[in-house]
Amino acid sequence: MGLFGSIYTGCSGVYATSIGMKVIADNISNLNTTGFKGSRYEFMNELLSCTQEVLEKEKGLGCFIKNIRTLYTQGGITTTDISTDLAISGKGFFIVQDKDGNIFYTRDGQFFINEVDEDHLALQNSMGMYLLGADPTATSANLDNLQPYLIPKVMDAKATSNIKAELILDSRKSVNDQTLIDKYDAQSNPEEPIGNGKYDWVFNWSIYDNKGDSIPLKLYVDRGNTSNSYEMLLALADPSLDGRGNGKFKGAFLYGNLTFGASGDIVSADFSEVGVDGTLTPIDLTQTGKPVFNLNINGNNQSITLDLGFTVNSDSSIKRESGVIKMLANPFTQLSFNQDGYPQGIFDRIEVITEEGLIRAWYTNQKTIDVSRIFLADFSGYEDSLDKIGGNLFKTKSEAIPFIFAPGSGTRGRLLSGALETSNVDLATEMVNLITLQRTFQSNIRVINTAYQMLEDFLSKV
Repeated sequence: MGLFGSIYTGCSGVYATSIGMKVIADNISNLNTTGFKGSRYEFMNELLSCTQEVLEKEKGLGCFIKNIRTLYTQGGITTTDISTDLAISGKGFFIVQDKDGNIFYTRDGQFFINEVDEDHLALQNSMGMYLLGADPTATSANLDNLQPYLIPKVMDAKATSNIKAELILDSRKSVNDQTLIDKYDAQSNPEEPIGNGKYDWVFNWSIYDNKGDSIPLKLYVDRGNTSNSYEMLLALADPSLDGRGNGKFKGAFLYGNLTFGASGDIVSADFSEVGVDGTLTPIDLTQTGKPVFNLNINGNNQSITLDLGFTVNSDSSIKRESGVIKMLANPFTQLSFNQDGYPQGIFDRIEVITEEGLIRAWYTNQKTIDVSRIFLADFSGYEDSLDKIGGNLFKTKSEAIPFIFAPGSGTRGRLLSGALETSNVDLATEMVNLITLQRTFQSNIRVINTAYQMLEDFLSKV
């Protein structure tokens, strides 16, 4: 090969180790980069092979960088207590999209809630890319149906459509021959249609109308004309809100008679809607199961189902459920009350992102909305089809098709909310590699210097 060849061979070692130093420098500089995946250099020797007569000779021409490979091993997990910080434990990549619709993949789970228009927010990274997801109820997805789901700034008010109450009625009260209907008079006394002391008990409830305003109701209960029965009358606490017109029964909407067995369990029920003129329209409980009535508030109608813990079957028999109303030798008690209406709410925060990728937004009305379900992309076995493009992003080569999966499914990755994945670079390993490359670099420089000195000695003798 000669002295000149030795110099060029040494130069190949210097060049290769210089590239290796760049790889190590890049790894170390990104030691604290969230979701960073370190790289590994791969050297290959270079040979010149020639055939002369029957002898085959090979001459080493040094080395070169065969490949710089990205390592996709799991990085460490650190907690941040910020719900929109996400870490993937296991396989998978977040799928993000820029404003031009280009798809990228990343392990960097630092997402923020940003405003995208006057009505919506969205989860984005620091470069303004949207985190993609699917419908909250979806169990599978593909790239075609993933999209940047938007978070409404305002949750619209919802009118109450269901009331559920668990009540205990006092069986020790005396039998009463006068019905609640006969005692009710909103014309003579609009502020107190049933005078105090003319009923056994009243339960004060609150529901919401179509505008999200809180509407107080009163459920009057009174012992019936038998020892095993109770009457109830549901009315507005303020009869003036009744939009049906004027009449003696303005504000009263639902009247019922309940019959109880010897053990205090309900055995039969009858309910009727009350007109402002006192007309009682029976409700066919064999069709509705539970009493359903129409409430008119300032002219706006809303249908409400009253659930007292029982359902009337088609044969008029009673199916008792959990939390059923009872008549016992106890004081009147309301064990629970729930209604499904709520006022308007303003977005407050992302309350939780589950291991399965479900994003739940919390509003000032103490209600939540399931916004989206995050899906991840998996390239197991063919990660070399990904190219690093900077910004903690990867882009697929043209032939690569990712497998899209829901977090937590099977043996693939799951999401950790309030946590971030750190770099997978091992500093100790990098320092050892750095020392090794340093010695290799110095040795190659020594080869070049030695060959140069030998060449200089030769030329000085000529």
